[in-house]
Amino acid sequence: MRYVAFFLAISLAMAFSLIIPATECSAQLLLNELIADPASDWDGDGSVGSRADEWVEVINAGTSSIDLSAYRLGDLSGGYSWRYGFNGSLAPGDVLLVYGSAAQVWQSENGFSAVGLSLNNAGDTVYLYRIEGADTVVADSYAYQTHEVVDDRATGRTSPAPGVWVVFDALNPYSGTTLPLGNGCVPTPALANECTPEVPVEGATWGSIKYRYDG
Repeated sequence: MRYVAFFLAISLAMAFSLIIPATECSAQLLLNELIADPASDWDGDGSVGSRADEWVEVINAGTSSIDLSAYRLGDLSGGYSWRYGFNGSLAPGDVLLVYGSAAQVWQSENGFSAVGLSLNNAGDTVYLYRIEGADTVVADSYAYQTHEVVDDRATGRTSPAPGVWVVFDALNPYSGTTLPLGNGCVPTPALANECTPEVPVEGATWGSIKYRYDG
């Protein structure tokens, strides 16, 4: 009888050890879309700023909610010079948008120079870090090129194939052949990366597009 109880206890312990990692792995925070060279008032503060109107969007691509407090944004500046620290939680499938203006506020409140997201127009790498105890790991990263950094071009994952990045270039069309290519779609800050190429590209501005969809 004691042997039966022993093996039952071992079986239950193994079952719980399998369940816990599966729950953790079902949460997956990823970079989703970004604009490094804003030419519009993206954050809606009434003015256009090269720092304030940059933005980076993340998505919970998993199946369980994520505690965001362990995640930070950074770039190629060297070391762990944090650009933004997340808080709260993010439900499965939801996205979260970080403007450069919000990053400046966070930096000021946490003892960093208020430089915003500091997305280099000559190309850069955006890093999403996760702090695990004494360790800091790269949860995701994206290296963008110069053709992606032209006024109001965003770069983001495609919804059908999230491993593929494209240029959302409706506001500033890209006709080159260097990957990632343009898709003729408008940027989708704080929304799912769905393509809306029916918006006219000539003379389009972010303000006119917002009016079209909000009005």
